[in-house]
Amino acid sequence: MFLKIQPLLYSLVFLAGLELILFEEGLVLVVSSFLFLISLYGGRKLGGKWFFSILPVFFTLSSVALLYLVTLRYEQQIFAAIASLMYYLSLYGAMRLGKYENDQTARGMNMAAMAATVFFAYAGAYGLYLNFLVPLYWLMLAYLAVTLLVSYQYFSLIKKETRTVWTYSFILALIMAELIWTMNFWPFGYLTTGVIALILYYVLWDIVQSHFLNALSRKRAISNVFLFSFLIILILVTSKWIPVI
Repeated sequence: MFLKIQPLLYSLVFLAGLELILFEEGLVLVVSSFLFLISLYGGRKLGGKWFFSILPVFFTLSSVALLYLVTLRYEQQIFAAIASLMYYLSLYGAMRLGKYENDQTARGMNMAAMAATVFFAYAGAYGLYLNFLVPLYWLMLAYLAVTLLVSYQYFSLIKKETRTVWTYSFILALIMAELIWTMNFWPFGYLTTGVIALILYYVLWDIVQSHFLNALSRKRAISNVFLFSFLIILILVTSKWIPVI
């Protein structure tokens, strides 16, 4: 059964928190802090390990950030509904993985929640950087922290050598921090930048995952590079070359 009461209740609290922020912006810090603590506790409780809190925590923070960048009321409502669904997926996947780490369906949920978290975090951080003139080094640190911890959470499920997982996660984090420094000079808005950053992250993440699973091959790596290079070029060609703030 897809619906489980505990992750569903947490997701309803998450949705209520987003709605409260929409109708009473003055409570954003209070509500965000509450959702942060709920996510931290919920991930640990449902998954049984602290690293299962990483996705819901970062997803909460990035959802609040993106909520500020969505201006139309109906778009805000759609965003809140989609975000709540992905939040449920992250907790439900954590609950199933906490019981059996080789649950492939739960890993798929975790992977989907990870992709959503990375995109929300990358796009949200870059949007705040454009709107509020945040120093570039804070943007790079945000990308570094999100990439490091989210990668660690997923790779820990398929590789039990903690030091190795931290090492590869840190290398990915450094690469993404350098990439966003480069992308900072591109004339694009936060959504385009977030999508491209997600694609670049996925290419690197898939190489590391394949290496851990002993499934890495030259053919797979080259195919991914060509496929996602095409997608990036397509996005660049169809996007506005002026930042949409």
